[in-house]
Amino acid sequence: MFAITKEQPKHGVWDKEIEKPAPPGYGEVQVSVTKAGICGTDHHIYMWDAWSAGRVRPPITIGHEFVGHVTELGNDVRHISVGDRVSCESHITCGHCHQCRTGRAHICANTEIIGVDKAGCFAESINVPASNIWKVNDSIPDEHAAVFDPVGNAMHTVSAIGVTGRDVLIVGAGAIGLFAVAIARCHGARSITVQEPNNFRAELANQLGADLVLDPTDFGTMAEWRKQLSQRKPDAILEMSGHPPALRQALKDASNGADVALLGISPSTVEMDLSNDVIMRGLTLYGITGRRMFDTWYEVESFMMRSPELMDKVVTHVMPAKGYSRGFQLMDQGACGKVVLDFSDL
Repeated sequence: MFAITKEQPKHGVWDKEIEKPAPPGYGEVQVSVTKAGICGTDHHIYMWDAWSAGRVRPPITIGHEFVGHVTELGNDVRHISVGDRVSCESHITCGHCHQCRTGRAHICANTEIIGVDKAGCFAESINVPASNIWKVNDSIPDEHAAVFDPVGNAMHTVSAIGVTGRDVLIVGAGAIGLFAVAIARCHGARSITVQEPNNFRAELANQLGADLVLDPTDFGTMAEWRKQLSQRKPDAILEMSGHPPALRQALKDASNGADVALLGISPSTVEMDLSNDVIMRGLTLYGITGRRMFDTWYEVESFMMRSPELMDKVVTHVMPAKGYSRGFQLMDQGACGKVVLDFSDL
């Protein structure tokens, strides 16, 4: 079957004919993939940066955001039927560690990620644990259902600190940052300021309801904005960029007592003035990973059902799976929101 793989430990990804998966094992289901989103993680693997070189072991089929139809059931699968349209939580957890047994499976230390640690969804079929499956509501189209996972990251980030009635600063408007703009607006943020240097994504942030979008490389504009912060500084910060200087500056721009949710993955160690910028000012930092299982999924389902027009603004490109190279190029250029690959016509 057709698959998009990381064959070698260097820049790039490649298409390849691979064997179809074996029949699903105990507690597993086999899913025929219809659409799949290209994630920032996939782009890290494509670029072969320090993080991916330290984590991913080629050759491997990549991809972890998808929607499809169940085609086969393994033994003891009772709550899913062949033909069900489903998405999937990409973090496969152990189920028996302290975190898993106390409702915090999203931080299970034994987590394996689809498309990172084991075969991914950029293929015609994939086997996954039935416990990770999410049945998709009929009102949610495939191009939205394919990206439950990243919308879940944005939802988890926003929900972790709460934004209702607060002045929100979102640092970085990649796809997850854009979803966060829409979610923060729906959650009743008092104001939303976005920092994003890319013009294409900055305009999308405006369309999604940001009150102010700033280019952080425009030092004159940023200096003027910081003068105005003496009136009211942001008290809810969503750091989505993973850019160390941006994080350090966001801490300085935050109000005393602000909550700071950290989702962006930095390419290297981040140095900060912990004493002056965090401790003495009473900031609270929240590390965000994945989605709460499955609280976040219910929240995302509700958001997708109520706000399809916002989803359409972020999902800017749907293209044939065999055109994946163009999708990665768009991400390189910052000329997209969310890119979804269509596997249904292979």
